[in-house]
Amino acid sequence: MRELNWVYYYSNVEKDQNQYTNEECTRVGPVDAKYVKSSNRDFNNNPFIEALPRPRDGNVLLNAYTVPIPSLDADDLSKMSVNEQKATVVSLKNLRLPLSFQKQLEFINYDVIVSSYMLRKSYVWDTNAIGESTDKKLIKMKGKIEDSAPSGFALLGYSGCGKSSSLKQLFDNIPQVIMHHPDPGTSIPQITYLVVSCMPNSNFSTLYRQIGEAIDNALGNTEPIYEVMINKKCKSLADKQLKVCQLIEMFSIGTIVMDEIQLIDFNSNRENSYEGLLGIVNKTKVALSVVGTDEAYKKLFTMLRNARRAGDFIDASAYTTDKDYFNMLVNMLLTWQWLDTPIQWSKELSDTLYECSGGIINMLIWLYKWIMLEYIDSKSKGKIETIDKKFIVRVNNKHFKQLKGAIDIVNQARTEELEDERILTIAEEEKNKYQMPESNISNMVYESKMMTKVIDLVREIYVEFDSDSIGKATRSDSIGKATRMVLEEDVNHRLKPHEVAKQVIAILNEEPVKPKRKATRRTPASKNICDYITDDN
Repeated sequence: MRELNWVYYYSNVEKDQNQYTNEECTRVGPVDAKYVKSSNRDFNNNPFIEALPRPRDGNVLLNAYTVPIPSLDADDLSKMSVNEQKATVVSLKNLRLPLSFQKQLEFINYDVIVSSYMLRKSYVWDTNAIGESTDKKLIKMKGKIEDSAPSGFALLGYSGCGKSSSLKQLFDNIPQVIMHHPDPGTSIPQITYLVVSCMPNSNFSTLYRQIGEAIDNALGNTEPIYEVMINKKCKSLADKQLKVCQLIEMFSIGTIVMDEIQLIDFNSNRENSYEGLLGIVNKTKVALSVVGTDEAYKKLFTMLRNARRAGDFIDASAYTTDKDYFNMLVNMLLTWQWLDTPIQWSKELSDTLYECSGGIINMLIWLYKWIMLEYIDSKSKGKIETIDKKFIVRVNNKHFKQLKGAIDIVNQARTEELEDERILTIAEEEKNKYQMPESNISNMVYESKMMTKVIDLVREIYVEFDSDSIGKATRSDSIGKATRMVLEEDVNHRLKPHEVAKQVIAILNEEPVKPKRKATRRTPASKNICDYITDDN
């Protein structure tokens, strides 16, 4: 067994561009790897990371998560029959508006996948050396069992708040199967992600079968190969777990996302034990993320050691409490109207829609769709409706009467949650007055910035040290300790980064450093943390 490394070349693309085309990102089956040099030096020469598209931001992100539908003017509608007009209204179900949590989801997902690949390396075995007669090579991606397992993310929120659709838009930017070619005779598959949608009353045996099915779908297999391998050829749950581990290593799977976790059967019997799934994470270092409701998350992660693996929490429902954000969504929604006289945004209109939908995007679009359909129906009967509070409530009661109780519960729970947070915040503030230790935030920010700059300067001379070694350990003592020793002497922050680096290098080489006279600590002129964050010195 030996570690597999190879030389690859970078694609020339703009910083805000994806190295893959839209067709390559949505293609079923493998896509040849295209590499982009990462600005993070720790990621350089790691093909499994540098073959990944970078997370989107700014207008690129906004445009990616906004999926408009064709708009029609009054002349177009006048030429259509009633049923034709209704058919165009149904397109609203394909409309996607940007939601506030999507930027966080975009970056955290990239961080999750990258962290997983940082913990693993590709190894190659010559099959004739392990008792097989062929000259083929066996290549697997493995992590060290003693390393900590990577964390995923937990995307949680109300049903209909946009979790699953956002997940699809997220992965539409990443090829699911990337094929690496270290040399002309070798191909290494990298399945960047798997999304497993949990089935009603499913258990973890079913989940393992679905992982096999997801692998088949990603590879474009016309007949189920890996699903059958897990479901029929593995008799016990332990066998299924072992086979899943082997497939993760074989296909270099980066992350597995469990969607709709509220559908899992949470009985505490052995077969449904979440510990088995976490055992796979420990062994393979694949990242595991979950998507679903808060209630299911609490059942799944009752133990702290399990909850820790879920990683970053993303509150997908947070936007539903932001009235200003909801007003913006309504304004965008009003772009598409099937009315004789277009209506403009008003506080009454927005407040009524909010009351009926609970601020949930799916409910808002559903309600808006039926408002337009009811308007077209009434118009066909010779009655022109006024889109006011009375009409909206009538439509809501007609089509969503069964959901009114659920919306009321959401609104009540939101009110109680906000009140609980207010009480806890006040209590924590009172507690902190007596128990919170004092810390010099400005010094912490300054030290963090200086440490980063010193690391870059020192690495230019000592390329054998990575950022961890520079920040934590040295030949004789600790480079981090050496850096902090210099910074502690420089209490007035007068040294430039290259001056600090020079003294750190002297300590690395065990050269004597001329001691500096300690100066009296000076209180910063400003207590605004932004002054230190933006300070380039």
